[in-house]
Amino acid sequence: MKLIKQVQELFENSYGTLNHLAGVRHFFSPARINLIGEHIDYCGGLVFPTTVQFGTIIIAQPNGLGTIRVVSINEPGKVEFDPAGALQRSTPGHWGDYVKGVFVEYGKINVDLPGLDVAVGGDIPGGGLSSSASLEVGIAVLIETFTGYSSSDDSFANRQALSWLAQRAENEFVGVNCGIMDQGAIALGKENHAMLMDCSDLSINYCAVELGDYSLLIVNSCKQRRLDESAYNERCEEVALALSILQPVFGIGTLCELPIDLVNDALDCIDDPILCKRVRHVVSEHDRVSQAASRLSNGDVEGFGKLLNESHRSLQHDYEVTGHELDTLIGLSQRQPGVLGARMMGAGFGGCGLVLIKSSNIEQFATVVGAAYRAEIGYDAEFYPVEIGPGAQEIMSANDE
Repeated sequence: MKLIKQVQELFENSYGTLNHLAGVRHFFSPARINLIGEHIDYCGGLVFPTTVQFGTIIIAQPNGLGTIRVVSINEPGKVEFDPAGALQRSTPGHWGDYVKGVFVEYGKINVDLPGLDVAVGGDIPGGGLSSSASLEVGIAVLIETFTGYSSSDDSFANRQALSWLAQRAENEFVGVNCGIMDQGAIALGKENHAMLMDCSDLSINYCAVELGDYSLLIVNSCKQRRLDESAYNERCEEVALALSILQPVFGIGTLCELPIDLVNDALDCIDDPILCKRVRHVVSEHDRVSQAASRLSNGDVEGFGKLLNESHRSLQHDYEVTGHELDTLIGLSQRQPGVLGARMMGAGFGGCGLVLIKSSNIEQFATVVGAAYRAEIGYDAEFYPVEIGPGAQEIMSANDE
């Protein structure tokens, strides 16, 4: 409620009073967490994300000007552009490019884009929860709502297509070589469920998340990073090179098609020890995803927690995307009473982790881990209990509620 009122106030300060007769609409696009299956979405693998209560509020209203004007409560300045024009990227990492890129993609498929006044605001903590994809998918839902565009009469298939389009916006306009998981999860999320998602075709099996006396807790290292300046693209290049070596030998289309029992045979085909480590992570992490879905479905919460710990070790030692801050935070977390498992989330190199913890231990955990992390790193970590919510959607305004 507080966030939507902040965005509404920004809208009115920037453009004037909201006019329901003029067609003002409100949207919420959530953040996502990936329970397990990190850095394998761009390798064609299964992942296990869910959408959470944090996200992006978007308010939009036709302006009759033919231009798009966007302001944000999180960033200074105004982004303004002609959606029918030849759009250029801003400075690297600028938030406006995530908006522009989505409009560019709809323009490519000849969707008639109206002029809109837009205000956005997010409460997504730290890194690793896909604030960029939240904005992209929210803008895509906005565009389809205002234009009436739909790629399919089937609502699920239409959301799949929307996800691929939002991913192309980030790949081609923003210049970040991301996989499909973030956009797919945010577009297709379901309340109180995780998604066993095949990133090769965005097919999904929904799995109820029932943890009993345990809860999921986001732990934020509060180390800032910029995705397009990190080693993310380098990892994408490494796994692509490994695939080119293994493809003719094993006849696979993606690294995640390699069975876990053939991983040692595959490593024997690769001379570069760095590439060997990358392959070992991808194949073992893919196997952990299937195990995790099975264990949660069978109520084996403790077994699920063990897989979280294994995932972090692999991301730390084989994929090398954690860093001192995340390793400190996750290491501290894993040693606390009531914790069944913990791992980093997202691209890494900073950002957030995920902890599976007994609900009654959360307050003590935050006190102890917070103090130890501050003593080691020099600044505070943050802690956020998780609520699993729905995917991106149009919502009522604060006044309607």
